[in-house]
This record gives sequence, C-alpha cells and structure tokens, in this order.
Amino acid sequence: MSSIDLFSQDTATSSFIQDVLSSVDYAVTQKSIGDIQGNISPIVIWDMDSFGGESTAALTRIRTTSPDTMILAYAENPEEYGGIPGNLYDIFLSVESLRLHLMSKIARLKEIQKARQIFNDRMSHLVGKSESMQALRKTVERAILSSGPVLIQGESGVGKDLVAKAIACMYDKFVVVNCSAIPETLFESELFGHTRGAFTGAQNERIGLFEDANGGAIFLDEIGDMPLHAQVKLLRVIQNKEIRPIGANKTRHIDVRIIAATNRDLREEIFEKRFREDLFYRLNVIPVHISPLRERKEDVEDIAKYFIKQYAPAGEPYTLSPDAIEKLRNHDWPGNIRELENVIQRTLCFTNPGIITADDLQIEEMASHPQYQGQGIAPTGIKSYEDFQQMQQQQEIAFLKSKIHECGGSVSLAAEKLGMLRTTLYNRLSRLGVNVKELR
Repeated sequence: MSSIDLFSQDTATSSFIQDVLSSVDYAVTQKSIGDIQGNISPIVIWDMDSFGGESTAALTRIRTTSPDTMILAYAENPEEYGGIPGNLYDIFLSVESLRLHLMSKIARLKEIQKARQIFNDRMSHLVGKSESMQALRKTVERAILSSGPVLIQGESGVGKDLVAKAIACMYDKFVVVNCSAIPETLFESELFGHTRGAFTGAQNERIGLFEDANGGAIFLDEIGDMPLHAQVKLLRVIQNKEIRPIGANKTRHIDVRIIAATNRDLREEIFEKRFREDLFYRLNVIPVHISPLRERKEDVEDIAKYFIKQYAPAGEPYTLSPDAIEKLRNHDWPGNIRELENVIQRTLCFTNPGIITADDLQIEEMASHPQYQGQGIAPTGIKSYEDFQQMQQQQEIAFLKSKIHECGGSVSLAAEKLGMLRTTLYNRLSRLGVNVKELR
C-alpha cells in the first residue's frame, strides 16, 4: 500500500482526500508542521490555506530533508501564493481542481516520481556543480516526461549518447542509429525497410529501424550527417507518424519517440544548404545543449574523482593531489569527458595506489599545443602557406599513426580515444593518403 502525508487543518477537505485515496489502496496520514522532522512519505499533499505564511519555510524543510518527495499543493485561490517559489512543489491546484482531478494528479505525481528515480540512476555519471550541468539535469528530467522530439547538441565526447539513453529511460525499446555510418544509398532501406523485390538484391522483406523502434524511442546519432533525401523522408515521419517501406503500396503507422544528436552547428548547416530548416524546427522541440568541458572547468575535479571511483581496483584507494587537480583544470580537454575518462584510466594503470600527483597524470599535451588552439608563436623555417599546410599534414599523419600504434593497430579503439567516429577516422586517414593495412 502506498503512503501519502496530508498536511491540512481543514476537516472537510481532509476527509474528502482521505476517503477518495483510501478507496484505491492509499494509506493517508494527516500531519502537522511539527511532524516534518520525522519520516516523510514519497508523496505529500499540502494545504496552503491551513499554514499560510509558514508554508515556505515548511516546504523548504521537506525539500531539504526529503528531496525526492513529490509535493501536491492546493489552495482556494492559488494566485494568493505567487510569492512561494515554484521549486517547493510539483503541482499546485485550486481546491475545486483538487476535488475534480485528485486521482489523475496523484497518478501524475507517481509517474514523475518513477521518472525521477530512473533519471537519478541513469544520470549518476553526470556529475558537476556548474550552472550548465544543473540546467542540463533539469532539462533532461523534463524531457523524460514529455513525448516530443529532442535535439541534443554538443561537441564530440561530451556524452550525448548517455543523455539520450537517460531521456528514453521510460521506454522498453531504444534503437540507436549512427547516421554517419550508413551509406547514403542504403539510408531509406535501413530506416524504413523494404519489401521483397523492391530493388536488385532485395530477396527478403526487411523491417526498418523505425518500425523496429515502434512503441519505444529511436536515437538518430550524428543527424547532421544524414543526406538531404533521407531528411525529407524523416520530416514526413515526424509530421504524419507513418512510414512507407521501399516498394510498399501502403503506409504503416508508428509511435516512436525521436531523439537526435549532432556535434555540428545545424544553423550553419542550414545556411550551407546541407540541412533542412523545416526538419531542424521539427526536431528542436526540446533542445538540449551539453557544454564542452573547457567551459565548465569547475566540474573537472568532481568528474575525475567519479572516474577514479569507477575504474580503481577494489580496495585500492586513490586520491588527487592539489597539483594534479590544478593540472586537470588547466588542460583544455578537446576530447571532453571521453578524453578525461581515458586519462584517468591510463593514469590508474601506471600509478600505484595512493596519491596521484601532476607528474602521474597521463595527459596527451599535443591537443593543447598552440598549433591546435590558433595562438602562440609560429613555427620557424616556414616560408609559405603551402609549406605550413604540408607541415600540418605531416604532424597530423604522425599523430594519428602514433595513436593507432598505441591501440595495437585498432582503428576503432584509436577513434574512441580520439573522441571521433570510426568512419570519420577512416575517411581522414584516406584523405591523408595513409594505408591503414600497413599500420596493423
């Protein structure tokens, strides 16, 4: 039986609430302000009129001692309590609305509570005290309870995929689509499926990824790499909630939550005619921005400690010295969270348990070299811009080769450590004229 705490001195309304909720297996306990020091139930119903000016301090105590408790507040005229901060309650109703919609609002509170619990479990890795991180948590929590499309934007390595998983935590199905890894000619078939004989080689019917995600959520990672002809099809899916497999005569209705992510500036892509403006607005119903780590240096220490806790062998304590913390904060982290995670993992491999000093930290400094930051002293011996470009290319080739050698010849692992997609690294190596087979 679920328990609810009722804080009210109004006998008539209290009796109504208790009668209604007890009839559907809720245990309602009537309490006074003095009872806040004790245990608080997962759901609280608060009568503003009974406690008036004392409500702000009392609700603040509940929020402080029991932050996960859901609070439904009510009053004869809610407008009279506009001075009470909105973060002290989850739902605020008039007495009339309370009588009409009590059960539906309690059900809503339980839904929010479930989402918040799952959210806390899934988002435990998003540590940090910065304003941008706090704003991100609030945005994701609200997105969980919505059904609208979500567009996650941020640089490579900031954790867009983890945020997408958290937003989709209420769904049993979660289908991931890497848009940059699908050949342009196969996009429609992969996303929407095809019938038997729809084209040469289509020997069997194929269910597309959208239909596979029906009733759940689909994550379109690297949406900025989706070709224009597929963008048109996706726009129709969002508008009409239906798909048509290649070769099919009829459309099929689908119910799918769409979550998209990109490390590109889509407004710039729109300007360059590489991304449809109408699709952008369809996807950007719930915008989620993840700030790069260099813009929230105050979070670096907490994140590093989180990864130490995650990867340190059991029973082997590690702590960061002040100079190590300073070194971590001074690094620009071009690979963002993924780079920091790799640094901590490498450091733990080569450091004995105890205090980690600045000298122990296994940080690749090349990414912080002035050449990569657009500042500093120009290299000597460069007489023309063409010479400069050749030098850059040679350094990039050497850098990428060294990374692949470090990973035992694995391009996939090197791409992960560099914070880029495997296909992106393959394409880059090809443009630089590097034979990958020779590196293995």
